Amino acid sequence: MGQAATGLPKILRRVKWEMDGFSWTQLLIVLASFTAFLIIPLALVIVRSFYSSGGFSLYWLQTILTDPFYFPLRIKLTGEFPFLTLDGIKGSLYEVIRYQTATGEETMILLTGWDVGVIPNSLLVATFTTLFSTILGFTLAFIFAKYKFPGSEILRIISLVPLLSTPFVGAIGLKKMIVADGVLNVLFYDILHIIPFKIEITGLPAVILVQTLLFYPIVMLNAYTALISVDPTLEEQAINMGASGFKLFRTVTFPLATPGVEAGALLVFILSLEDLGTPIVFKGTTAEKVLTFQIFNRIFTPAGLISQEATTLAMILLVISGLVFVAVRRYVSLKKYAMLSKGGTWRPRRRKLSVKVTVMVYVFILGVLFFATLPHVGVTLLAFAKQWGPTLLPSSFTLDNFIAVMTDEEASRCIMNSLVYSSIATLFMVVLGVSAAYLVSRKSSLPGIEALDLLVTIPIAVPGIAVATGLFLTYLGTPLSPTISGAPLLIASYTIRKIPFTVRSVFSGLEQTDKTLDEVAWTVGASRTRTFFSIVMPMILLNVLAGGMLSFIYSMSEVSTGIVVGDANHRDAPMTWK
Repeated sequence: MGQAATGLPKILRRVKWEMDGFSWTQLLIVLASFTAFLIIPLALVIVRSFYSSGGFSLYWLQTILTDPFYFPLRIKLTGEFPFLTLDGIKGSLYEVIRYQTATGEETMILLTGWDVGVIPNSLLVATFTTLFSTILGFTLAFIFAKYKFPGSEILRIISLVPLLSTPFVGAIGLKKMIVADGVLNVLFYDILHIIPFKIEITGLPAVILVQTLLFYPIVMLNAYTALISVDPTLEEQAINMGASGFKLFRTVTFPLATPGVEAGALLVFILSLEDLGTPIVFKGTTAEKVLTFQIFNRIFTPAGLISQEATTLAMILLVISGLVFVAVRRYVSLKKYAMLSKGGTWRPRRRKLSVKVTVMVYVFILGVLFFATLPHVGVTLLAFAKQWGPTLLPSSFTLDNFIAVMTDEEASRCIMNSLVYSSIATLFMVVLGVSAAYLVSRKSSLPGIEALDLLVTIPIAVPGIAVATGLFLTYLGTPLSPTISGAPLLIASYTIRKIPFTVRSVFSGLEQTDKTLDEVAWTVGASRTRTFFSIVMPMILLNVLAGGMLSFIYSMSEVSTGIVVGDANHRDAPMTWK
């Protein structure tokens, strides 16, 4: 009791010293913004999911979890080995289709995937996307980080190109490539005769393919950063003690790179789980049977009210994302990955490859890049195509598609809306992001700062469709109602959803500037406010611009909240709704 009594005044003195009027203002605007547009909306999603017939109820949760449409899997006991059966699996992994053409009978493999219900489907898609993205991303990262060969830097940069796109855009381009008469079948079956039959990918496998090709750079970027940060002396000591090859990789290199790999994998899992654009592109197949599409499809009742079924689905999606986020962070925190040479600078260990191995590496990387760039190539060709049948390239090109968009009043308005909303949101993100990053970096000794850091980082782990549902629940019937104007909530959702990119970029810049510069300015009479604007801001300006630019790009391509909020008022809808 006595220690607590003496500790409290010490904390209060520390707070009084660190927090001036300007710092309190920064803290209050950050907390107010996140409370109004993240905490309250998500809390309402959770509360409403347990509300029925005027009070607390598990009705909707029980209804969804017992509905075969959402969760059909049932384990049954049998009298024969292995004494258990799993019921509720529909369809098959693939179908063999034979049909007649002018040249004779043709065979096609239609890859459709199993259907195990909406909730298991969502988990399976996210799991397989994460697994494939991690394998592909880490393999590329390891090659670029540990081996030297001509053109490696250029190839590494090209490997990150998919980051410039979103699954929604990528799915549009890739869909043309993977249908029966698509580019891949024309190339590998009709022209090169490499495969013995045509292959069409649709449904959930198509969603997994699109997401893998677009999300693997996230794992690659995180893993590459982790691998080049590994102290080479640790690997050299392990080699001196007899470890080499796979044993060196398994016992030293991979464990030290694990936090980076897990961070990338976690982000991929959550981005896959919240993806709404890809299921919309493959509408009409099993791609519809995922949580995001069902929330979007059921968010309004016929009377125009928010559906409690959609709200409960959003809550389930939110809980899954939160549990995965917490579990991975907990798993990482249980292990030690620290290196004694923290803060040192070194040249990463990179080996030269033999000519034979170099050729094999080129074949692998170029093969990955071929498929990874297909979505972008497909979208570009579709944009300029006048007519594109079952051929490798469009039979004719035109600019009419661009003219049609520019002369279409609704399309032009949607594009302008996106530019305006994203620009305004970027300004808010810079103000809030710089404020939050400054507090986290410069006031790290204060109690509660870690919670603030988590608050401004966690939006990246929150599904956009859950945020959109919460915003509807919170502001429908108020002056900010999306039925009156979608602009305020779209700007708010862009700001809250994409602010982590600005925060992390600014925080990185602040950590590279010495705090003693601030203290020197204080000692010569400068106020904390003047110090912030005249000393701190000029030093982190490039970080602010980089974070703001990245946030602007991701705001322009935001699909989930753009489609859901934009659908309530078409005049104020962004281009992702169109």
